[in-house]
Amino acid sequence: MKKLLLIVVLAVLPCLTIQAQSDSGDFTISPQIGVNLSTYSSDATYNSRISFAAGVIGEYYFSDRWSLRSGLLYNPMGAEDGLNIVDKLNYLTIPLNANWHFGKKRNWYLNFGPAVSFLLKAESEFPDGNTLDVKDVVSSLDVGLVVGIGYKFDVAENFQLNIDYQGYGGFIDIDDANNLPFSITNSRSSFNIGGVFSL
Repeated sequence: MKKLLLIVVLAVLPCLTIQAQSDSGDFTISPQIGVNLSTYSSDATYNSRISFAAGVIGEYYFSDRWSLRSGLLYNPMGAEDGLNIVDKLNYLTIPLNANWHFGKKRNWYLNFGPAVSFLLKAESEFPDGNTLDVKDVVSSLDVGLVVGIGYKFDVAENFQLNIDYQGYGGFIDIDDANNLPFSITNSRSSFNIGGVFSL
């Protein structure tokens, strides 16, 4: 995992210096809401959990093509097992992504890079509606890779609307108690809409 993170960082850093003379120093902030479809990557089969997410993304531009994207995101994850027990894992996520802007007006963007997630709450919900706190047996930290694509619609001189898709794959086995005979990692797809304010 450490080697993979190092490769990602080494791949991202050179991108941030390309064409740094154009639009350098611009900053945007984007509150957003979205829908998460999360599951586990493992040897067992799990169904997706659907939940709502929200957060704010800040972006610092090095040029009209490259920016650095980060922020604070409330990201529910988890999955449903074969017994209809739903794991509800809620995280605070901090992405650190390079963002490549393309197209004639640079309205399209493709972002990629690592993200760190801190566990806020973890519970299992049973079919009868009862819940069990499982925070003690779930890893409090998750690290993974984010890849996303989106489009920004021009509305006013300093405001745009954006829609995007973000995919996430975790690297860390979240079974902190080692109760399972196989590893289990978070996987998430999210569809988001937000407003982009130029500051």
